[in-house]
Amino acid sequence: MALIVILLPAVFALSAFAINIAHIESANTEVQIAADSAVRAASRAYAITGDEGLALAAAKDAASRNPIGDFVLPLTASDLEFGVSIRDNASSAYQFSPSNDGSGNSVRLVTHTLANSNSGLEPLFPFFGAGMTIRPLRTAVSTQGVIDVALVVDRSGSMAYSADEVAQYPPLPAAAPIGWDFGDPVPADARWLDLIAAVNTFNTELNESPQTELLSLSTYNHESVTNQKLTEDYSLVTAELNQISMQFDAGGTSIGRGMLEGLAAVNDHSLSRPHASKVMVLMTDGVQNYGNTPDSASWALANSGVTLFTVTFSDEADQTTMERIAERCGGQHFHAVTAQQLQDAFRDIASRLPTLITQ
Repeated sequence: MALIVILLPAVFALSAFAINIAHIESANTEVQIAADSAVRAASRAYAITGDEGLALAAAKDAASRNPIGDFVLPLTASDLEFGVSIRDNASSAYQFSPSNDGSGNSVRLVTHTLANSNSGLEPLFPFFGAGMTIRPLRTAVSTQGVIDVALVVDRSGSMAYSADEVAQYPPLPAAAPIGWDFGDPVPADARWLDLIAAVNTFNTELNESPQTELLSLSTYNHESVTNQKLTEDYSLVTAELNQISMQFDAGGTSIGRGMLEGLAAVNDHSLSRPHASKVMVLMTDGVQNYGNTPDSASWALANSGVTLFTVTFSDEADQTTMERIAERCGGQHFHAVTAQQLQDAFRDIASRLPTLITQ
């Protein structure tokens, strides 16, 4: 009993020490999360406006929305650096370099204000280590990434039908004029025309982003073709889609072939940028019924480091497969049943492209 009485304070002290150490590690993690959120907001504001003051304001707002308990990460202008992050190739890390000329694609946040202040996060057991305040020095870098995008869309016969009708031949699409057949201009109200409107929305979002994304267009039915190689002139993509509208052919649905076609386009060594991230946006209104499967093609994308976003249009589409392959390739799946929902999906994808946490 005497020994227990003697050792009990030491046990309490060691327990308090262990709990404080765990609390410090947790605080470091939460400060890093707040710093990541703040630098992402600062990077986006700086890329759009070029104003360092607005970038700081955005960082403070993001930090206030990611408190550590009741503690908000303090930020001042000295915590932010503006510059350029680049990488030599797709498998190497981004390297940040400060820039003083007001240009750049990246913001670095270092928690100097917190580390040098008298306030901070308190330990859970101040009686052990009284006066100890947790003031971690953490670093986060956010980059408006350079991205090459492969747009891969379905031009099978079902795309001639409207979004609110079953795409089954026969009969012909309800909006088809008398005497119409495949090979003629696509009928009014066709899903294909809804797609063109959605792609135009997507292109507008890319045009308004702070970086220059390169965009290619590949289309598929039972065969696949790259209609437009990587370009920063998105009107060329729209022109190719409109050209297809003038002679819309029938055909099956080989989603896997379309994916492999888009993969070749986004990795075209004569045009793609070795330091750029690779993204594919894949759209279908149906179910694979010819050639390479989407699952097999998705492994090729995943092994090449291509992020895949999938869009299904109409309830006839294979949502389960499209969701699975998007998840496999680090992207996301979107489903639409109306023309407006399709535009919203493409707009949402475009808004997710530019910003990367690179440290």
